Amino acid sequence: MKKLSDGTRLILFVSIIIAIFFGVTVLPVVQFNGTAIRMFAPGRLEFSGRGFDGRVLGSHVLETEHGEIVLKNFARVVSENNAISIIYAENFARGRATHNLVVEDIEIPQEIEIVINPHTLQISRLDFARQGLAQYFQEIIVSNVPLSAGRLNRAHPRITANIVIEFLASGYISLMDTTQIYFDPLPDGRPMIRGLYMHKDDEIWKITAGAGMTSVKLPEGTAFVRFRSITFGANWGAFIEGVPFE
Repeated sequence: MKKLSDGTRLILFVSIIIAIFFGVTVLPVVQFNGTAIRMFAPGRLEFSGRGFDGRVLGSHVLETEHGEIVLKNFARVVSENNAISIIYAENFARGRATHNLVVEDIEIPQEIEIVINPHTLQISRLDFARQGLAQYFQEIIVSNVPLSAGRLNRAHPRITANIVIEFLASGYISLMDTTQIYFDPLPDGRPMIRGLYMHKDDEIWKITAGAGMTSVKLPEGTAFVRFRSITFGANWGAFIEGVPFE
């Protein structure tokens, strides 16, 4: 066998190092609750930040506290802290992912974007709307009441509620004590985005309308009173109190 020259050996050595670096960088392995997931992520070569965008190789089942997420071959995700942190809605629309998520008895629509805390590996946000546009809000059933939802937040560090649902509403609903709630629209008649704050331990819910208002007529009342926010029992229970709209 012909002996390799020093120059050839150097070129071969450098080529092997480059191949290993390329493989480790572009084909990283990330984790989710003990599941190793190989990715194809050429964007990692840019070194643009902590997280990187890539494609899943193979099929994987992710076990979460709210159900299973199945990632199929070439599903597009974001990884951060060596874990999956974002699963894009396009995966569910194109058949590259499925899920059976249920959050506090709320069945979650299929086409959503899932945001996962890369440190706790818990789902922190579910986006139902595309690019925040109202026409893409999706219906969910919250204790037998349909809501047009744009986002569901949970375990948010700046919010004491266990779950926050951003929803679009106008019209009337009734609480268990027959209190009537009227979701006042915007001045141009369009429905307003509100927040439903669900405090599981205290068994209370709260609705806020930002700069808008929500009107309430109590069982013994004869007229609606406008509030900036209202508090009532969990699962659309009895009215408790409200912050008047001034």
